[in-house]
Amino acid sequence: MIKVLIADDHAIVRAGLRALINSESVLGLVGEASGGYETLDLVEKLRPDVLVLDLSMPDLDGIAVIQEIRPKFRDVRILILTIHEDEALLRAALKAGAGGYILKHAAEADLISAIHAILRGE
Repeated sequence: MIKVLIADDHAIVRAGLRALINSESVLGLVGEASGGYETLDLVEKLRPDVLVLDLSMPDLDGIAVIQEIRPKFRDVRILILTIHEDEALLRAALKAGAGGYILKHAAEADLISAIHAILRGE
C-alpha cells in the first residue's frame, strides 16, 4: 500500500482528493492537512510515501514546507497540486525538492498517474 498524505487549505479539494485516492486499491490515504505547519507535523508522524501538496497554504506556503521536509525526510516524494501556472513558481518548487507538479484542472487519472510517476523517480 502506498501511503499518501494530502495538504490543501480547501476542504472541498481535500474531499475530492480523499475520494480519488481511496478509490485506488494500491493507494491509502494516511492523513490530511489544511496548513503548512500541520503538514510538517503529519509528515513527521505518519511518514507518507507521497505528499500531495498545494503551494498556497496558510501559515507556511508549499515551497517553505518542501524546504523543511526535504532535508529531514528524503524518502517522501512530493507532488505539487496547484492552480498556479507560473513557471518561476513551479521551478522554485522543483528546485526546493518537489518531485513533480500537476495542475488542479488536470483529469483525475492524470493525478493518479503523477503519483505513480514520482514514485518511480520520473
